[in-house]
Amino acid sequence: MGQPFGYPAATEVGIRGSWSCWANWGCSFVRTTWLSLVVLLFMVGCRPPQVPQYEATPPASAVRIAYVDGESLNIMQVDGTDIALLAPNLQPTECAPYYVSPDGRWVAYQHAEEGLWVVPTTAGDPIRLSDGSVGSVSWFPDSTGVVYTLNDDVYAQWLDGSQPTQALAVGGRRYLFPTWSPDGKYIAFLESTSDQNVFNVILIQSDGTGWRTLGTTAPGSPERRLCPDIVAWSPDSTRFLVDWGDPVFAFYVTGGSPAHIGAGPVPSRHVWGPDGRSLIYQDEFSRLWLAKADTSEDRLLTDFPISDPVWSPLDGHIAYIAQRGEGTTLEIINVETGEIRSLTGADNYVESSPRWVLDGNSLIIARQVSQGQSTPRTEPISAGIWRVPADGSSRPQRLTRAGAAIQVFAIR
Repeated sequence: MGQPFGYPAATEVGIRGSWSCWANWGCSFVRTTWLSLVVLLFMVGCRPPQVPQYEATPPASAVRIAYVDGESLNIMQVDGTDIALLAPNLQPTECAPYYVSPDGRWVAYQHAEEGLWVVPTTAGDPIRLSDGSVGSVSWFPDSTGVVYTLNDDVYAQWLDGSQPTQALAVGGRRYLFPTWSPDGKYIAFLESTSDQNVFNVILIQSDGTGWRTLGTTAPGSPERRLCPDIVAWSPDSTRFLVDWGDPVFAFYVTGGSPAHIGAGPVPSRHVWGPDGRSLIYQDEFSRLWLAKADTSEDRLLTDFPISDPVWSPLDGHIAYIAQRGEGTTLEIINVETGEIRSLTGADNYVESSPRWVLDGNSLIIARQVSQGQSTPRTEPISAGIWRVPADGSSRPQRLTRAGAAIQVFAIR
């Protein structure tokens, strides 16, 4: 049973007692109150966010790189200049412990001891949003606020305080991974059931009304991965994946039967293509597959293990970290032809977290010195953040000597 913003779920006893009173014509006051609440539920909701239109390729001066160095969140320009500290004492998590807003002007982050905060990426003081430790965060498409989980409930909060914090889902169940659709019309999340291994897949409208259950999902393990990509919307907002177990399904906004995505063995870590017609995923052997969103085709792209696959923003290429023997290599594969281009691999580094620069001409990666390799006296164990030309025309360029998690974004 779901409920719109601001109204906790009623208990079974409370519902039964209220309807018993409804049947008694002496309870006119209670009847009037119920009717008023019903009307209020449909008239009051959060203000639906607007979805700004951005230039597909922003100017180079607008592009920034966020990265984590130890427990600190830093930002720099794409050429490695103007490095600045945004936030200290981030809480270590399985995923990057920060979330950049769609317009690039804010970063939400989980402080190790003091709850959820947001800080401007340009300049200014941080703002505390919650006192407790949150589970997962999703920005409003117009960057005016966030939805997040706190104590297994889901809340929406505006940065400017124009509206009070609204409760999307409360009342004793566990609610996980609230995620806005790209068009700003819907929020999808998961709801626990009496079976600890089964979750309902919930869809609501952005104003807090229209609660619908689209189906169920069964995680592959009871582990609670608090990562922002568990609920993954298609770019056109017509469907979304719940990438939390095997099998993985796509659920449709219009309803109907969900579609099974991924024919490879134990598919996971699905990523939508920029046009929404294709996806990539990995199997239990970490090989890379391509799947059509209409389930008409599944094709093996690599016969060797890879990690961190990411689509090019402009064309049908995918970058990933190839794992061949004991070393790693940054590679790009042409989806149509299968042609592979190796961009690194001659150096003694372990590479991770490739991210495309937004013009599609280069990538940013994190590097560490491989254990067991001879390390030059001047080389730190963390080899930092590097920029790599996508065409292989020149050698990688080091931007920092430290750093791990990476996100490339533009300040709009």
